[in-house]
Order: sequence, then C-alpha cells, then structure tokens
Amino acid sequence: MGGVCIGTFALIVALSAVNGFEAEVTKQMIGKDAHFEVMNLRGEQILEADSVATALMENDKDITAYSPFIIYKVGVSSKKVNDGVVVYGIDAKSSKDVIDLHSKIIAGRFNLEPLEDHGATMRPSIILGSILAQRLHVDVGERLVLQTFQGPDDVIGGGPRMRQFVVSGIFETGMYEYDGNLLYVAIEELQKLMGIHGVSGIQFKVKNPWKSDIHAEIASRLLGYPYYASDWKAKNQTLLKWMNYEKFIVAAIVCLIVLIAAFNIISSLIMVVVDKTKEIGILRSMGFSEGSIMRVFVSMGSFIGVFGSLLGGAAGIALCIIQEKTHIIKLPADVYMMPFFPVQVQALDVLVIFVIGNALCVLATILPAWKASSMKPVRAIRRE
Repeated sequence: MGGVCIGTFALIVALSAVNGFEAEVTKQMIGKDAHFEVMNLRGEQILEADSVATALMENDKDITAYSPFIIYKVGVSSKKVNDGVVVYGIDAKSSKDVIDLHSKIIAGRFNLEPLEDHGATMRPSIILGSILAQRLHVDVGERLVLQTFQGPDDVIGGGPRMRQFVVSGIFETGMYEYDGNLLYVAIEELQKLMGIHGVSGIQFKVKNPWKSDIHAEIASRLLGYPYYASDWKAKNQTLLKWMNYEKFIVAAIVCLIVLIAAFNIISSLIMVVVDKTKEIGILRSMGFSEGSIMRVFVSMGSFIGVFGSLLGGAAGIALCIIQEKTHIIKLPADVYMMPFFPVQVQALDVLVIFVIGNALCVLATILPAWKASSMKPVRAIRRE
C-alpha cells in the first residue's frame, strides 16, 4: 500500500507540474504575442496596414482585433549601463485589444504619451520589463537613450540615431526572456528613430487562440506574396512539442514506481499463499470454490490499490493546491523562465492515474490468486 501511495503521489505531482509549466508558458506566450501576425517576406515595410487588416477582417469574421507594430533591435543606455535589446513600437490604444501588456504593469502605468522626466522636460515614454529595469538600474521617471544603426552608410555618415525616452511603466510577465529583453514605445516615436513611415507587421487577435494556425493560413492565402502570416504556435513550435513529449516521458518514468509496487503485491500475495496453504486447503474442503478463493486474493490486491491510490492521490492533490496558492517552492527565473514551481491539477489526469494504478494492482493479484485457487484441498492440508 505504501508503494502504491508513493507512486500515485509522485504521478499526480509530476503531471501537475508538467501541466502547470505548460499552462504558464502558454499563457505568457499568448499574452505577449498576438494570436497571429502578418509580415512581409522581403522584410519591407507595410505602408497600408489599416487597409490590409480591414481586408482580412472582412473575409475572416473570427478576427476580433488588430494592431500594427514595429520590431527592431536597438542599443539602450542608462546612466550606468549599456545593453542591446528588442524594441516594439505599438499603438497604445489598439494593442490593448490584441496583447495584454497593460495588465502586466507593476510600476508606473501603461502610458506611451509624452511625459515629464525628473528634469521637467517632456520626452516620449517607454515601457520595459522588470529584469531589464534592474539591469539598467532605472525606475519610473528616469531617462533612457535608444540608439540604432540603419546601415553602413549611416555609420560612415555620422554614427547611430539616438533618442531620449522617459520610463513611464515597468511590466512583469513572469517570463525571464521577456522581462529581461523587451522595450515598448509608441509606434510613431520608433518611426522617427528609425526614419521610416511604415510598420514591420500587423498583429491580430481571434476568438479561439488554439485555432490561430487556421486563421494564419487563411490570411496567407488571401494576401498572397510577399505577405506571410505566422501564428503563436508556429513561432513557439519547438517549445510546444517539447512540452508534449515531456508529459509523456515523465508519466512513463514515474509510472515505474506504481509498477514496482505491483510487483511487490505479487510477491507479498505469493507469500500469503505459501503461509496460508493449510487455511486455503480447509476452506476448499469446506466447499469454497476456486472462484471464491480467487476473489479473496483479488479483493486483497484491490484493497491495497484503492486505499494506496486514495492516500497518495489526496496527498498529491493537497501538495499541489498548497503550491498553487502560496508558491512556496521557488525556481531560478533565469533558468526556468518563471519564478515559482507551477502546478495545475487536471481531473482527467487524476482519474487516469487512479484507474491505471488500480488496474495494475488487480492484474498483480492474478498469479497468486490462480496459484491459491488451483490448490487441491487434500494436498494443501497434507502439506501442513
């Protein structure tokens, strides 16, 4: 019973951890990224973003919102630190309907309108991740300088283009890669910095994010070359595949604990058969049928399986609930992309674990039960 209990406990905790990690990562990916994006294959600007988006929404009624964006790699400098990051130029109003950056603000506010810095000078606003803010040693109201090279001619002609911004907000998604490498500014300010008039692409939101690949395919077909569409699953397909494989592998490995417990049930019940040979013979001589003897041993194994899985399941679910509510088990965010050990108990997983655990325990009783039921009464009594 102890072996079944430990195995069930380990299976529930392991699968809940995999589910939690998958749910947390997926939530962050969908929140940071649009459901799908339309860009130009040649890397050229999209000059008529509104016209392209309107045409798509007229042909695909499941698209609920869109927002143009610019993405570029830039250098960022504070008073003490220089770094290289990715900057997004977004429209503050329309982006709220597509990505949920506004809900991740932990300091300041979601604002891309010009603000006064500590020197009372009006400057364009910038929003950055919490890890990046710590690395740059800046807080809300302080200045940052963005600088970019457009090409070899610009470098020869006078160096990088620069523009000063004031920090209006700091966001935290819980994903280390996002919080440590992303900046957001108003789309028109990034256009001024880069000296362009168009956008890099258009972000779209659909009713069902898990069907985003279908809508991306529709968009690619409708717009044609040189446009292409990529959904959030395609952009993160390696990670999503790894998470699916991980759940199967973890379940298979941890299931070995329950399998070992099943072998222990076989050995313990065989020892019972050996030890109770006389009693089995007496019962058979009193009229117990072979089926009745088998049911005795099957009942013993079932009792072990049911109570072991109930105890282990209750302990596993209790631990997961405590972790889900309090986050007492922490993780290094730079390694696991989140600061705590995520768990998510799914009823189907618990049911499957309970059924498989008890099925193994019942199967483990077949050999000793058959051995006990096949004893001849006279031989069993005479042996004693």
